[in-house]
Amino acid sequence: MITEGDHKVFLEVKQFYHNYVSLFMDEISASNKDRNYPRRKYQEGKEKLVDGINERLRKIMKTARSNRDTKIHESGQMSYHALKITYITAGLAIIISFLISFYNTRSINRPILLLQKRTRDIAKGKFEKIRDISSPPEIKELADDFNLMCERLKELDEMKKDFISHVSHNLRTPLTAIKEATGMLIEGTYADTPAKQQELLTITEEECERLIDSVSQILDLSRMEAKMMDYQLEESDLLPVIQKSLLKLAPIAQRKKIDLELKPPPDLPPAKIDAERISQLMENLIGNALKFSSEGGKVVLSIYVRNYGKQFLEVAVADTGYGIPKENLERIFDKFKRIDRGRETERGTGLGLSIAKHIIADHGGKIWAQSKLGKGSTFFFTLPV
Repeated sequence: MITEGDHKVFLEVKQFYHNYVSLFMDEISASNKDRNYPRRKYQEGKEKLVDGINERLRKIMKTARSNRDTKIHESGQMSYHALKITYITAGLAIIISFLISFYNTRSINRPILLLQKRTRDIAKGKFEKIRDISSPPEIKELADDFNLMCERLKELDEMKKDFISHVSHNLRTPLTAIKEATGMLIEGTYADTPAKQQELLTITEEECERLIDSVSQILDLSRMEAKMMDYQLEESDLLPVIQKSLLKLAPIAQRKKIDLELKPPPDLPPAKIDAERISQLMENLIGNALKFSSEGGKVVLSIYVRNYGKQFLEVAVADTGYGIPKENLERIFDKFKRIDRGRETERGTGLGLSIAKHIIADHGGKIWAQSKLGKGSTFFFTLPV
């Protein structure tokens, strides 16, 4: 897990970068005023700043590797316990088979043999359930428990793979870009081309921001899952929060020629919300709608006042994108899950909707989605008035 110290290192990298840019601009100004300016002094200063950036980036990479190794070790421990449970289940199945062997009937022997086969399959990493067997109630209950265990082991295995994939892709890629850019700067590849140097510095800054965003999302989700997220709940109007998010993402909509439309009711009651977190939620939902809508499409935000035993504000974000297969509608709120046209995709971190689900749950509401392939998707969430 990323610590506060690691986050501080990210900020230090960013500060070093700003100092470098400032020194670089000072050098340009000095060179314009006097061709005999102290070039060596500026060069030494830049080298110290680049060394500082490299040192902290190495620290970041070391932390990332340490976290990866920790997760792999934890996964190994989980696999060990899962294997232990599997062998216990197999042992129970064998004991039961000996106890009921006196009856030697097909209705008893078949499910026992099937259980034995499935436990061996699990030991090999094949998580297949036992389906529709005819057996006494006791054996059927055992099969149900086995299926439950099998499903949980499968989820843990997939979560391990997703986490490793996420870390390797979303952290390693920007780190590699930063390393290459700083390496070229150190080697003086574009020493005589300030514009190219500026491009490399811009790449470094953008990749640092990407790293910080990715780590911040992981930290937010970890705190939410641990029930440690702090919310500043205040009675506020929801409409200004939504309008602010729309304005922030309007340039993306204009670039893709997507029509953004807001449909609020005339009288909207206030709700007790954390405006910053709800804004984060809205930017995620609107951003997804824009990302998965084709050029010339439409995204409509509607707000309703509903009565589900008590009053709720219901917000709907509808797009004209590709849609989501029905079987994936529940999975889209799982962490590290990314669905695009019914297929898993590598775009994004796969944490946005999972964070959105936690934010709404912590506000006392619900979030869900409806979709029809080829006709777009609509995401709904409720907030108690």
